[in-house]
Amino acid sequence: MRPPPYSVFKAVQGLSFPRTSELHVIEEWDTSDWECTQKIVNELSTSTDILIIPPHHPTAKEIVEKYQSNDYKFSILIYSHREKDILDDFVELNPFIIKTRGSFLGIVLHKEAKRSFLGKRLLSGTKIEISNPHFFLPDFDRSKWDQEGDKVILRTNHIDVEFHVPEMFSLKRTSPDLLWAIEHVLLSPWDKIYDNEWVPTRRPGNRAGLSYSGGVDSTAAMCLMPEDTILFYLERNFESMIHHTNAHRILSHLEKEGRHVVSIQSNHEKIRTFHNKNPGFSTDYACMAHLILVADYFDLDAAGTGMPLENTYFFHGIRIRDFKESGFWKRYEPIFSYLGIPIYQPVAGCSEIVNNTIVNKSGYEGLATSCLRSTIPGETCDSCWKCFRKNIFNNLKWEMSPEISTFLTKRPLKQGIATLLALQMLHKLNRQLPDEVDDLIPLMSKDLGFLNKYWGQSIDLLPRKYQKITKEKLSQMIPEMDIDLYSLDHEITAMLRGGSA
Repeated sequence: MRPPPYSVFKAVQGLSFPRTSELHVIEEWDTSDWECTQKIVNELSTSTDILIIPPHHPTAKEIVEKYQSNDYKFSILIYSHREKDILDDFVELNPFIIKTRGSFLGIVLHKEAKRSFLGKRLLSGTKIEISNPHFFLPDFDRSKWDQEGDKVILRTNHIDVEFHVPEMFSLKRTSPDLLWAIEHVLLSPWDKIYDNEWVPTRRPGNRAGLSYSGGVDSTAAMCLMPEDTILFYLERNFESMIHHTNAHRILSHLEKEGRHVVSIQSNHEKIRTFHNKNPGFSTDYACMAHLILVADYFDLDAAGTGMPLENTYFFHGIRIRDFKESGFWKRYEPIFSYLGIPIYQPVAGCSEIVNNTIVNKSGYEGLATSCLRSTIPGETCDSCWKCFRKNIFNNLKWEMSPEISTFLTKRPLKQGIATLLALQMLHKLNRQLPDEVDDLIPLMSKDLGFLNKYWGQSIDLLPRKYQKITKEKLSQMIPEMDIDLYSLDHEITAMLRGGSA
């Protein structure tokens, strides 16, 4: 079966974004292109949002009657090569007619779809140019982007952002959706234009990608993803306190194992320096900018990260939340899904200690390191905040430093629940705890055994295509939590925040 015409695909996205619509498609089309964004159903029901039907279908009269019933809430989308064919069956519903390249779309809007991006423009009389790649990206300015050989440039008010891409990469063949998404994750904190309405309409590819750092959490994510997942490493092309020595070491090892590794150099972390901040990621998913850029080139259908439990179902590691209902998830999940690269966070239900176990069981112990300070391959600085936790998990040495002292003093406690587990491990070995955590002594006997298991609800947030393989890989190494994470002892989270029970 062939996929739906691109005009139909885009019209559905424009009637739905940012939500998931229930679609009933009366056509022999391969609907897998909608797997990331919509729900396909086999029958028209009172929960159906959009019905897609060819002209002169024998059920057309019945469809009109159901549309006019108060029990149903669906919009109708008719695809035809002739405008007359659309009007023959649906003229009494006064469909909007959209001319596309060589065909026509008829759209009958239900009142709930009138608030959508496409619905509002149809009702306002805006000229609908659905074949125009910029119709759904009204604020996108292609002139900001340029390519010089293997260097792609995004020109901003303060800096020319550079990405060094594979030799055969073509900016001209890259979806403008992806380019606008990059601008969004890099510039949105400082430019309100990225709050304006837009609709991503890129069709998904066929292969997963992982924004890979070489650290423990992202290596654990790699171990839970398909073997053919492409690893995208972001390397700063400017001098800073971060060193890529250990990352290069594991990347070389992975390439020898046959893993597909792509390193992309960029200076986009300097954007923050023009806003009185240290170099770093502009937003939570600026770490994805290099992956987003090459998503078309590598035919990607998922965008992976190594975000662990302490940042998902725990808010900053200190407060339990339903991650699916978080502002973070509701903001980013629709964008990436509609880009055809839905967020793939295989370790979202795994704590840092679980990720450490996965890495060790998978044969990467001593190779995956989260320390960004060491300049000696295979060694860590042993005095940074990451070394404090990760080294304790592996019973390795660490040294007290001003950085560690600063973070241990702060309340809320940074990476709270993971840091508490590390402190408990020291306590059980009869090691003296730093004075900075005297207020947490009452928590040393609290049972944190659940952190050695994974939270099963996290599987539901993975792209449907990859849920089975990730769950199988995870279940082979780690047991599932048998507690309700949301019922965690209130005293623990309260004290991590700096309060009392």
